Amino acid sequence: MLVITANWGFSDGTLAAVPPRAAAAGFRREVRRATVRAGFRRDGRYEPVDGVDVVLAGDTCDWLVSREWTGAERPWHTGPRARAAFARVVAGSLRRAARLAAVLARWSRLGIDVPEADRRGRPVVERGRRVPVRVTLLEGDRDHGLAALAGAGAAALRGRAVAVGTCWSNDLATVRHGAELDPLAAADAGGPTLAASLAVDLVARFGAELAGVTAVRSVAAGLVGGLARCRAVDAPEAIARWLAADGRAAALPPRAGEVVRDAWNRSVAEWHRTARRSGRRGGRGCDLAAALAAWLTLDEHRVERIAAGDAAEPPAILVAADRGLPTPDASLVVLGHPAPGVAGGAAWRGRVVCLGPASAAAVVSAGAAGTEVEWLPSGVRGPTMDGGRVGPVASAVWRSDAGGRSRVLDAA
Repeated sequence: MLVITANWGFSDGTLAAVPPRAAAAGFRREVRRATVRAGFRRDGRYEPVDGVDVVLAGDTCDWLVSREWTGAERPWHTGPRARAAFARVVAGSLRRAARLAAVLARWSRLGIDVPEADRRGRPVVERGRRVPVRVTLLEGDRDHGLAALAGAGAAALRGRAVAVGTCWSNDLATVRHGAELDPLAAADAGGPTLAASLAVDLVARFGAELAGVTAVRSVAAGLVGGLARCRAVDAPEAIARWLAADGRAAALPPRAGEVVRDAWNRSVAEWHRTARRSGRRGGRGCDLAAALAAWLTLDEHRVERIAAGDAAEPPAILVAADRGLPTPDASLVVLGHPAPGVAGGAAWRGRVVCLGPASAAAVVSAGAAGTEVEWLPSGVRGPTMDGGRVGPVASAVWRSDAGGRSRVLDAA
């Protein structure tokens, strides 16, 4: 059995809220349930599975949204101060991922307990069996460098029997993060990607400004955490819906919404100036930075339209790759990165599954009709926009019946 999850986004907690404590326990519970369910064969007989592979398909950590990067240093700098700051961010991130790491470590060491089967193929609850588990942690764009992590962080991962890499594959599927398909995450010669600069010079800057405003300080981390875990192009919708959430007007002081909107627009303008000064345009002859700045800016009327359900689609330049995509060699490719719009044909879409944002999880198995994908309930279903409320940003994935598989989400 293969379990794939992605985009947990454990930051160092200095600006953005991290997944709640219950998320790791919920993941552990749902994976165990799925392991027991997988033991029931199509003929009705029960036989425990031989083993479970758990693959974390990137962005388990978020090393970009941190207070460390709101001064002069940036994560892509190479000087000693930047390296020291990066080490602090990584250490803080791994501390906040400790509960999930403990679940993975226990599985790697002890396996998952499931009922044994009797001679007639029925589960015996009183008698258990430990199913071995292999855990693999893949590198994403927000925890870039994970595969080469050195020092205490690497030792901690090895001590938990976790394999680290950039791609995982078996007879069922090939798994990777897939950020290279996002036009905002395309490598920019001589500097960071637009996606990285948005996380550092926009979201982190916005979070630092909100943290300094007494009226919104108590909810700033939740809002910033939600923005960190959704696509950059979904940020206006996320903020507008956050401002319009039920009961928020009563919970925040007067004009707090205006404070948040103005702080966001100032952060967008400053990010755009930084992008222009550094020459980041996004490549391929398109000024993605200018298009992004225009799309991300929020005025009062746009907030009202989004809150009323009249949300426009992002410009194609921001979500569509300008090249066709080759049909994958593997029968099923699972990507962890939130899906950009990509110009893939029907054959490509029929073989590619995108987990989407916010710690989505799925079970991949071989069925009578081919590879099957079952979506697991997640402890974090969508960006967490405040102390526990969940925002409805779900535009990063879409449903398809291509390829003869049911309940499969393709990269949009």
